[in-house]
Amino acid sequence: MVKYEDGSELYLELEYDPSTVEPWVAKRVIPLLAEKKYSPAAARKVITEFMGEAKKEKDKPFLISYVNQFDAIYWYKLFGSPKDHPAFWIPLDFASILFAHGYPPNSLGHHKFYKELGIDKSKYGEHNALEDARLLRDVYVALIETLQSRN
Repeated sequence: MVKYEDGSELYLELEYDPSTVEPWVAKRVIPLLAEKKYSPAAARKVITEFMGEAKKEKDKPFLISYVNQFDAIYWYKLFGSPKDHPAFWIPLDFASILFAHGYPPNSLGHHKFYKELGIDKSKYGEHNALEDARLLRDVYVALIETLQSRN
């Protein structure tokens, strides 16, 4: 996770059953993971502390992810009931945000898009959730600046 406002970061990995890992993931992702793993309860606690406690639903931060259906499944599984979420219960989909502003939803897969926003994608690693979050935050910030400069 990377906060929009100040770029502060949180990275943690959940405990998992190695027998359920797909071969592609076992070869390309597992070797890059950290040693420390968090139980779901410990992860919920750390994430909630990182995000801060909001007293009212309207004050909760929003989650933004690229094609949020994938992330939302695991978020809901980790936190359960929306009343227990430290973020607003509906995550925002960055692909839809792109589409709403006239960009193809798969723009994050194209070098031209990064160049237009002034982002050097080579500075970000692959197959790492924190690197993906950093890139998404930087793209979001650059997109907002680009859209504001057009108006």
